[in-house]
Amino acid sequence: MRRNSIAIKKFPWISLALLLATYGIIGWQLSALESHWILWILAAVATVLLAVAVSSPWSKVRDGFASCFKSDSKAFLVAVAIAFFSVVIITWLHIFVHILVVLSASMLVRLDVQATRWSSRQSFWLIAIASLVSLALGAFVHIGVEPHLTVISYQLSDIS
Repeated sequence: MRRNSIAIKKFPWISLALLLATYGIIGWQLSALESHWILWILAAVATVLLAVAVSSPWSKVRDGFASCFKSDSKAFLVAVAIAFFSVVIITWLHIFVHILVVLSASMLVRLDVQATRWSSRQSFWLIAIASLVSLALGAFVHIGVEPHLTVISYQLSDIS
């Protein structure tokens, strides 16, 4: 009994709730935009890729970045790519802020899970499943709540 209560206390509840809220809001926004199904597939793929990137061991990420700078031509191409993406980020800052919040929430869950000594595979599955479920849940909540919000706003406009 004591062991289970310790495991429950160590589970990253707060950071996971933040991740769920973040993806739920994004699902709500995509549903509100009445997005095409291709955008939903891209969002799901990006979610899984982010979970892979966040949950992979940092030594592999570090080695991957180090290989980019082994030759001068690769370093030049990386510098040009960073400059290009910096301009894109500054131009579309309102979109990048959403990506940064999702990245931060995912990394927070990864750090909490790493502190509880979960494996990389376990952290990947936790982040990926929680993110995808929350993305879909945000859309379903929007679909269920939107008709009620329309009725309320219509009734409020009749009062005035």
